[in-house]
Amino acid sequence: MKLNYLLAPFYALSALTSNASEPHLDKVLGQSYVCSDTAVIRSENLTLQEQKSTCSKLSEIESIFHGVFNTKGKPVENDHNLSIRVNVYASRDSFVKNAKQHFNMPTDNGGMYLEGLPDKEHNQAEFVTYQREVNNRKVIWNLEHEYVHYLDGRFNLYGDFCASLHDSHSPPENCAKPAPLLPHTVWWTEGVAEYIAWGKQNSRALQAINKSKVPFKLSELFDTSYEHNGGSERVYSWGYFAVRYMMEEEREKVEQMLLFLRRGDYPRYQALVRHWGISMDEDFRRWLQVTTES
Repeated sequence: MKLNYLLAPFYALSALTSNASEPHLDKVLGQSYVCSDTAVIRSENLTLQEQKSTCSKLSEIESIFHGVFNTKGKPVENDHNLSIRVNVYASRDSFVKNAKQHFNMPTDNGGMYLEGLPDKEHNQAEFVTYQREVNNRKVIWNLEHEYVHYLDGRFNLYGDFCASLHDSHSPPENCAKPAPLLPHTVWWTEGVAEYIAWGKQNSRALQAINKSKVPFKLSELFDTSYEHNGGSERVYSWGYFAVRYMMEEEREKVEQMLLFLRRGDYPRYQALVRHWGISMDEDFRRWLQVTTES
């Protein structure tokens, strides 16, 4: 499912289907800049200063992520995505013109994180995006959010995109039907990407929540997905507040949940979330009211 605000975390099979080394791609994305052992930028038109500042931002997000989750740099078992390559087109027009050919991906979106098959050695994780002007300055669209998807997929979620719980069957992954039964993991994957990217300063989510006529219960948000029980506000804004509440008020429950997600034990994750049921709904309502009014 392609959303206009932020792309859902689609994980294309880039190691097998991408044309990421073809001559035309190397000509368009002709600049390469190594940030670190875990991140490389390939771009069409970034200045040296823009490349350096992008590296600094990635390093900042990575540090925050590892600090929040105390990963000690240890990925989930069988994950070989040692680094991410950030591919930046100079404009949305260039992205639409070239990304489908270069990465076998649709372009009716705000960019895509392509996880590939992390259990395969030499798999290369790719983030494909473009520069966009915001408040009279150019930014790399969705940079922080999508980088968290890479980190979350490597350190918190076992397996590739199709192994996790959602109802997306769209290209380029074409995950098998039927979708798993609810609850899914979309509330977590999208919510944590927003939470780490924006911290407590997510004005866009706050505005969306304040405009909502009927607030969601936390137990309802655990059933968020892409094709059903979705939509931009529910997936991203409400997902952000669901994750923020759980991280700030119910951290022990999060750690218990992550034990299952990191092992790929999705049936026990679902049993755990079903066990939570409506037990936190009233406290979430109270916390949300205080948080959004402060």
